[in-house]
Amino acid sequence: MPLAPPPPPLRLSTRPALAIAGGVAVGIGLGALAPSVIGWALAGAAAAIGASGYVVATRRRLVTLRPLVMTLAVATAASALGAVRQSAWLANPPAGVEALASAWGEADGVTVWGRVAEPPERSWAVRFAVDVDSVGRGGVRGAIRGRVQATLRVGDAGAVYPALRTGDRVRLDGRLAPLPRPRNPAAMDYGAYLRRQGVGAVLDVRDETGARFLAPSRRLADRATWAIRSRVRRALEASVPAAESRALLLALILADRTAIEAGTLEAFRATGLMHLLAVSGLHVGLVGLALYVILKPVLGRFRIRRRRIEVGRAAVTLAVLAMYVAVAGASVSTVRAFVMVALLIVGRTLERPADSLNALGLAAIALLVHRPAALFDVGFQLSFGAVAALVTLTPLLTATVPERWRQSRAGAFLIGSLATSVAATLGTAPALLAHFGRLPIGGLVLNVPAIPLTAMTLGSGLGAVVLAPMPPLAAALGAFSDATARALLWVTETGADTLGWATYAGFLESRSVVLASVLALVALALWRRPIARNRVAIAAGAVAAIGLWIGIARGDATPRLDVLFLDVGQGDAALLATPGGRHVLVDAGLRSMYVDEGARVVVPHLERAGIDRLDALVLTHADADHIGGAATVLRSVPVGRLVVNGQPGETDLWHEVIAVADSAGVPVQPVSAGDTLAVDPTLRIRVLGPGGPMPSPNDASIVLRIEHGRTRWLLTGDAEAAGEAAVVDRFGDWLASDVVTVGHHGSRTSSAPAVVAAAGRPAFAVVSVAQRNRYGLPDEEPLGRWLATGAEVLQTANEGAIWLRSDGERVTRVDWR
Repeated sequence: MPLAPPPPPLRLSTRPALAIAGGVAVGIGLGALAPSVIGWALAGAAAAIGASGYVVATRRRLVTLRPLVMTLAVATAASALGAVRQSAWLANPPAGVEALASAWGEADGVTVWGRVAEPPERSWAVRFAVDVDSVGRGGVRGAIRGRVQATLRVGDAGAVYPALRTGDRVRLDGRLAPLPRPRNPAAMDYGAYLRRQGVGAVLDVRDETGARFLAPSRRLADRATWAIRSRVRRALEASVPAAESRALLLALILADRTAIEAGTLEAFRATGLMHLLAVSGLHVGLVGLALYVILKPVLGRFRIRRRRIEVGRAAVTLAVLAMYVAVAGASVSTVRAFVMVALLIVGRTLERPADSLNALGLAAIALLVHRPAALFDVGFQLSFGAVAALVTLTPLLTATVPERWRQSRAGAFLIGSLATSVAATLGTAPALLAHFGRLPIGGLVLNVPAIPLTAMTLGSGLGAVVLAPMPPLAAALGAFSDATARALLWVTETGADTLGWATYAGFLESRSVVLASVLALVALALWRRPIARNRVAIAAGAVAAIGLWIGIARGDATPRLDVLFLDVGQGDAALLATPGGRHVLVDAGLRSMYVDEGARVVVPHLERAGIDRLDALVLTHADADHIGGAATVLRSVPVGRLVVNGQPGETDLWHEVIAVADSAGVPVQPVSAGDTLAVDPTLRIRVLGPGGPMPSPNDASIVLRIEHGRTRWLLTGDAEAAGEAAVVDRFGDWLASDVVTVGHHGSRTSSAPAVVAAAGRPAFAVVSVAQRNRYGLPDEEPLGRWLATGAEVLQTANEGAIWLRSDGERVTRVDWR
């Protein structure tokens, strides 16, 4: 006889809230593609009227399609609701602070007054959102509404800002700017993320004099939140011995990770255990259900009627949980967990069963109707994907294991833990690969010890906080929490060292592939319903096929030359993707004591684009703004050869690059004028400079001419007057180009009239330059010369990364945003 019955088939018809939530989510996606409040509202109204008319018309018939019609009407209405909410969210005209920032651009000397909207986060800077009520500039102050994201820069001197809490009234002075746009294709669209949080502008405060505390919050909820958070911190300080354990408990209880060391956080990410640090179902469930269970015998001692006990403990538990959610920051995962636990408790109080998937659907409906943009947040996708997979896939996976392996408690625990880990990994895989391009596999094993350790650490830590008035008991629980926290950290760090390699890397770039992956998981969840499973599997295949067809129709499979001029600040880095699938990187950006553009920009782009090998890395010359990221690139991806100008480099950075290339076995190829780089037979890459010893390192820059079909590209590096003159004298007839890089970041020491005239009438002139640089580049004089040729002058300072594409006949610009 089996230990447990097999999992029942999954039926959406018995879970209306889940089905409606799916319709709302589909509608939000449709509203994002085709926003129209009136259009979608009319569609929903038409569905409702049509269904009502059909019901009235067929009320006397015994056989009708009434159930199907009503189902379609409800689905259409739910989708229309989601589409209307998303359309309204997108169509909401910029108002208040957002409109002001759009009109002013980047404006210095701006003062805002408002209240802190969320607990500040401190790393290299202090960040928090402010609900603004007035803005001043130039002695004029006016009432303006909206929300800004404030950044208080700490800097090397360690600026000291006032301790701010949610609800505090503040005055901030700094630079107001519109929401940022991504500077490179692989960069996170932070502006879109802030927009989804209701933020309309950003404010940069340069030093501590720009932040002033005016008054504390008058709201009782804020004061209660402060008091609880302060009490938790004091209790942990008094009862938990180790600082690293206290930092972990602050993350588990208050969702405050600022005290955890960067290396420890990276270990959690590398092992796929980062979800343990997010206050979610485990935390809310432990707090709520433990309190709910404890209250029954406590209230029973007062000889209260059973019905009143049930109502009383439900009310107290929900009130405590609501406060805990507020204290922990009210993230998507905590709100979702609160709704699900609340429905479970209410269902038990009313003596009605609460279905987990139906509760999940109600939580999704509440969150999406309130803020439809949450659907596109990774936190929402991970939270709901994980829970849906846990509920549907865990029983299926457990049932596949032979019964004899599950007869012992140890076997049942191990198999259940592994099934839970596999289900959660599958459920979060589409979101992880779409947003981060990494799926840690090691977490499948590490979750088995890590989840119980997390529960023990959290439970004993909460106990130490609650029993803080009784120091002996609090100290005992704190010591136990410290031991389990250390064990959890050991598991994580050891797992990162031994299983960190077990990570699948690769982004799901296509929306059709992401949708097909989600549908495949739905088909797996419907495994015990063959007809429904097969239909969903066919739909997944159809979505993938349609996406492939769209890509082919768009020309994704057509051979072409792509040249991406990355925005690496005051430096150069251009990535060539050839028609034959080869890749060449020309320069690698700056490295300084503050930034390594190789690590910040170049390597993330290679990972995002799925480029696991560079056929050549060309370093035009030895200046730090061109070779700074080269060592990081050489350490991160295999490189076929390192192409240099043959001139001796004297800096430590240059020697490091050569040493790293040597240790990686990368051959170094010096080139000079007249050489050809063999990379792809569809391209001809000629070296036009340097032609010999030059008076300066800039003049010794490698100058490249790339020919693809009838299109010509001229990459000039930092060549100045002498280097340009040598190229013009020797290759004057070869310099006519469709695309030219403006020499030396637009400095007047380059772009001499002779080289501009020899370039003919290029379609594009590209300037790699930082938004704000101490050199005041680019200069107007060379820009004027290129504009006079009829070229469209593009600056990375203004445009971010510039992506140009050649089909062999003409060069076009790719809008990558």
